[in-house]
Amino acid sequence: PFRLGAASVLGGLLALGGCGGSSSATSALPARAGTVQVRFIEGAPSLEALVGGVPTDIGAAYLSVNRTTVASSFPYGTTTQFFPFSAGTLSLEALDSLGYSVGPLNSPVLAAGKRYTLALVGAYGAYRVLAFEEPQTRGAALAVYAASPALPSADFGSFRASNRSNFKKLASVRFGNVATVALGASVSNFGAYVGTGVTPVPNGAITVQSVDSFDSRNALPFHDGARLSLFLFDPRAGSSNGPVFGSLDL
Repeated sequence: PFRLGAASVLGGLLALGGCGGSSSATSALPARAGTVQVRFIEGAPSLEALVGGVPTDIGAAYLSVNRTTVASSFPYGTTTQFFPFSAGTLSLEALDSLGYSVGPLNSPVLAAGKRYTLALVGAYGAYRVLAFEEPQTRGAALAVYAASPALPSADFGSFRASNRSNFKKLASVRFGNVATVALGASVSNFGAYVGTGVTPVPNGAITVQSVDSFDSRNALPFHDGARLSLFLFDPRAGSSNGPVFGSLDL
């Protein structure tokens, strides 16, 4: 995974694409006093704004936070690196090249010294920003971020990555929350899913290798990543990407 080395990249244009478990998140410096570390993920299946009085998809818009561009392209499933911001409320806006926009939308209040994932979710007329405080885990772990407004709760678990068998439910999570499960010091041949019982939602079973292609053993930890994070969003009609996306995190 990339490593975010300095706060100076905030003013640059940056976007990391994500496709159904192929996205990879980044490590970050600890938040300084009075600041937070924040990454952003696009979980709304379609970003629509009024164009000629008609709600219209504005496409892979760029993401502006507090009037600063942090992602030059922000399509469904995209996860950015972590950036430092002052604690408090952030203002997010997705805009296309003509100025049509979704937002600005305010985040919940972010507490100083913590790390967050902010997810843009919903549909036209009901977009919102969810704030997930980043879990603190040791050793190998699985985290599931429930960010699908259409699904009040979901089950999640593990499976044997080599032959996609032995699906096992580990826990459940409710919308707006992140749930974590410790997996021990290390695991291999590991995959995880989100669904109902032991049945994944379509495209909802993710292997570690599908997130980082170099991890041929589907092992955790792998380099800087010890936690497999899965993000559940509303599905995008006609798309083979999502509604579950993955990243490897600290």
